[in-house]
Amino acid sequence: MSPSLSNPQSKIIIVSGMAGSGKSVALRALEDLGFHCVDNLPALLLSGFIDAFTEHRFHAPLVALALDARDRKMPAELMACWEKLNSAASLELIFLEANDDVLLNRFRETRRVHPLTNESQGNSPKKSQSLADAITLDAEILRPVRSLATRVIDTTKISTQMLRQTILHDYAPSAEHLEMAVQLVSFGFKHGTPADLDTLFDVRCFPNPHYSEELRPLTGLSDEVSGFVLGDSRVQEFIEKTHNLLTFLLPLYRSEGKRYFSVGIGCTGGKHRSVAIVEALGKRLRPIMPKLKIEHRHFDKE
Repeated sequence: MSPSLSNPQSKIIIVSGMAGSGKSVALRALEDLGFHCVDNLPALLLSGFIDAFTEHRFHAPLVALALDARDRKMPAELMACWEKLNSAASLELIFLEANDDVLLNRFRETRRVHPLTNESQGNSPKKSQSLADAITLDAEILRPVRSLATRVIDTTKISTQMLRQTILHDYAPSAEHLEMAVQLVSFGFKHGTPADLDTLFDVRCFPNPHYSEELRPLTGLSDEVSGFVLGDSRVQEFIEKTHNLLTFLLPLYRSEGKRYFSVGIGCTGGKHRSVAIVEALGKRLRPIMPKLKIEHRHFDKE
């Protein structure tokens, strides 16, 4: 009798994405959590690895594979093996990306060579291409992989430490049986809307502490600004209705297999109203959402 492919206690996380987007940081964080990590597994070995895993010849309940565009055959091989891999264990694919300008700066600052700069075609070496062209090629090769992603993390405005903490928080084995990981993010529209939100609310309709000389230098974390913002009965009604909406929606998303949900609260500068409202909403939600995280994306910007 052939061995069963299903192993509900096993977990495989595939880490992929653009060069320079933070794959190494994510993989090291998973390694610290006890995952058996394999970096840049060649595409021709992927099928053999899956066979070893499904036949229980590879004994590791937590596995993380880093796959990138250096192997041009990788996307096709991964898509061909996806269903078999998905039946072998609990499977997730984290795709990391960032905008082109940020990737350019990261490579220039570290003076690292992009792995696709000297990309060749067939047996004929291709002339070294520019860093910008290599980034574009990277995105083209990985487009099919991104379509498989269960989670996309945009690291454009995320520090290395923040990315590491996110991975450690969300993928700790001890957190598997907890509820959905919910993130409340305050931000300022004038600094750009975060790309990693599942939904957002615009609170620019409420009175702005910015126009008070006494409150302007403070943030929504202060008692003075918090009192100003939350003292408005309309803000209290907004918090109540948002709380009710999220407690209604999140179990539905969870039942569909979604484990992460990011909610943005935006005001003009991300310093006063959104910060105070996120803090108040977080206090309401945390007792029933143990994996809730709060992030103030722009509160320290002028």
